[in-house]
Amino acid sequence: MGLLALKPSSLYSRFPGGSVGVALLVLRLVGGLGLVGEAIRLLTPTGTSSPPTRVLLLGLVLVASAILLMLGLRTSLAGCAAAICTAGAALHSKHDFNLLGSEMYAWSLLFALVFFLSSSFTLLGPGGYSLDARLSGWRMIRLSSRQSKSNSQKEGRYVDR
Repeated sequence: MGLLALKPSSLYSRFPGGSVGVALLVLRLVGGLGLVGEAIRLLTPTGTSSPPTRVLLLGLVLVASAILLMLGLRTSLAGCAAAICTAGAALHSKHDFNLLGSEMYAWSLLFALVFFLSSSFTLLGPGGYSLDARLSGWRMIRLSSRQSKSNSQKEGRYVDR
């Protein structure tokens, strides 16, 4: 069974709320903004030529995975795709852009941060404040107190007789 066939609820042990959920939400938003920054840098033409088709596809997947991560939808798939595309964008930037030393270090740091952040979402999950948690998170079944009282009264009558 592949990763696409699994429900998000079976991939993560829980969808934490509270301060942990807020921290994961902030990390998802920051990681998504980093991915959008990578895609913009990747798709910005460096000269008179337009980017090749593989670069356009790479940028499109980066933006799509950024949107999915920010929403918290299919987070493990989006994090995995973002990590792979970040590595591809780093290799493309290293070979095709003429970056100076300090500029290359800055972009390398961004690529490394976004790569590790994206791959950590594959393992951690989206948190409680995400669409994954909303669509397939933990659910509580609440029984009304009227039904339980009436059942106990019925049981009590049978015991008394």
